[in-house]
Amino acid sequence: MSKRIEDYIPKALAAIKTLDIEKDGEVPRQFNGYIASFGASIRQAGLLATLLFYANEQSQAEEARPKVVKAIELIIGESIVNGQKGVNRDLRNKVEDAAVALKLSVRTFKLV
Repeated sequence: MSKRIEDYIPKALAAIKTLDIEKDGEVPRQFNGYIASFGASIRQAGLLATLLFYANEQSQAEEARPKVVKAIELIIGESIVNGQKGVNRDLRNKVEDAAVALKLSVRTFKLV
């Protein structure tokens, strides 16, 4: 496991609590499913397409999907959807590492 992922895990746990994803030690299964498919989506569709898909709050998806992007932004400490920064390798690596840290952190909670 990379040092950055290890550093991101406490931030991921804080993001889960900050965004009210966790309630009484439980996390919705939808959020777990979204974060589980996030990495695969980056590999298949690319980072920008994945971020836009997950950040779309107007979609018919559960409210948990946009929270994946918000949690990743909290973890890495920068906005990733505003489009002002180009998609570069460093940003992609940060997002992927944050997604792994978030996925590992979610596993510490009971899924409901």
